[in-house]
Amino acid sequence: MPENVEPQQQDVAILAKAVENVFRKLIRFLVGRISLAKLQEMIGFIYVQEAEHRLRAECLGKSVPMTKIALMTGLDSRAVANIRKRTWEHADRYQQQFLQDLTPESAIVEAWAKKIELAADPATPSAARLKYGEHDSEFESLVRSTIPCRGITTQTIIQRLEATGSVVHDKQAKTLTLVTSHFSPYLTNHEPTIINAAFSAVSNLISTIEHNVKATAEEKFFQRQLWTFRLARSDQMRFRQELRRFLEATESDGKILIAPWEAQEYSPHALSAGMGFYYFEEAGQ
Repeated sequence: MPENVEPQQQDVAILAKAVENVFRKLIRFLVGRISLAKLQEMIGFIYVQEAEHRLRAECLGKSVPMTKIALMTGLDSRAVANIRKRTWEHADRYQQQFLQDLTPESAIVEAWAKKIELAADPATPSAARLKYGEHDSEFESLVRSTIPCRGITTQTIIQRLEATGSVVHDKQAKTLTLVTSHFSPYLTNHEPTIINAAFSAVSNLISTIEHNVKATAEEKFFQRQLWTFRLARSDQMRFRQELRRFLEATESDGKILIAPWEAQEYSPHALSAGMGFYYFEEAGQ
């Protein structure tokens, strides 16, 4: 056995742990907002596309053999062909059907809204208000006809729809009234903005890392983190406040520095460039 097997295994273990750490934190944002099935579907599209882009660059414009994409992705060549075909057919992968099925709750709301739309008189309460609580109740029937029910109880679905403001729940009458035409995976109105900003920041950082992995020492983008492992919990709030003051002052200086570089008018050839500011904490293991 070669002597370098053990260090290679350590490298693989480090990569696996690092990927798990990043994915775990991203997935915390996604739990309850997108189903695992839809996330897997999305990753499949992206992974095959990125593998093909890399291989196309290596092949200098030649067609990329399906077998090479299969090898790089670990997928069966038939699965790769299916993903490529669906990508070509649907330039916008996140079409209405994809969004309707983003979570079990979203599929139910879309089906329910369609039921109201097709009702003879949409203004009648029976279209929007459904009884629940029995096997053959209207809501239970809607759930069974919309999503696979194995492992998912109607009570759990009701709790989620109520928490997201999708329904009005009358517990005494055992009725649910739909009050929206499209399901929102957010619990508050400001969540979409916060989460979009969070993923934008993560995306920007990954772009910097991606550039630095390939760049020469002279071309690397500035990328640093400063932290301590020995912060006493009694100093936590004062430490946060001190760093916040520092970051706010640095942000003001950054705006002054960037302003002279901004063109007066937008151009499609313009670049987005800048720097990020954030404070982080990690609880001790």
